[in-house]
Amino acid sequence: MNTLLRALRVELIKICSSKLWWIISAIVVIIQPLLAFIAARSYLRIGLDATTENHPELIQALPPLDYFGFEAVVFGLLAMVILGGMIGAGEYKHHQLRTTLLCQSSRRKVFCAKAAAFIICIAVLALLSIYATITITHYAFGEQGLHPIYLSTIAWQFIGYSVLDWCLLSLLAFGIGMLFRNAIVPLAFLIPQIYNLGSFLAQKWDWGGYLPVAAGNLLFATPTDSYEHDPLQGGIVLLIWVLVACFASYYAFTRHDVGGKY
Repeated sequence: MNTLLRALRVELIKICSSKLWWIISAIVVIIQPLLAFIAARSYLRIGLDATTENHPELIQALPPLDYFGFEAVVFGLLAMVILGGMIGAGEYKHHQLRTTLLCQSSRRKVFCAKAAAFIICIAVLALLSIYATITITHYAFGEQGLHPIYLSTIAWQFIGYSVLDWCLLSLLAFGIGMLFRNAIVPLAFLIPQIYNLGSFLAQKWDWGGYLPVAAGNLLFATPTDSYEHDPLQGGIVLLIWVLVACFASYYAFTRHDVGGKY
């Protein structure tokens, strides 16, 4: 247990001391809330109760007050998937993994420490970023919005769903990156889905709803979205994707040689 905790501490330090971590953190904690603030001010100009009949420039009606701000969460999701894929594949670059295994020979403990450290970092960053985004949104609304600190029960519920979506999709990118030892594969698989391909396939193809990003969308779908809010189905489908990817990467990590050109 002591060796596992020591390996976990090392992996936490390794993630949090990397330039990539700080770049992604700045994007999701600073830039995403800033974009949400700009969007909130634009909503105020047309009115929070605006409809497509009163404002033809709107693609769809604005959501109820509790759901404002969550449309900006997709921006940070892209950055988190990039972070997951690059961290998952990063150990295979420049022979870093060989040095890690010299310090801790148990591949099982190394993999568990890496996965646990990544989950902890992602969960903390996701909660901080999404809460800041929703808080800034309602702060921009002033008296017309929710209390920017306490928010509402529905808002907190959807913050939890959004954090879960970020964590699972980032962990999926992490697992695929470790499995293929390359960050391009998880990014090529997930990024097109984030940019509307997942929703398009879910609408046009029966099995499209079982793609990871489309399943994740079910977690925090608002009343004005084109797909229903079904967190149980979305969470189960997305969790299966994550378990398969992580089990496959664990098997490859513990059974295959990591030496040579990688």
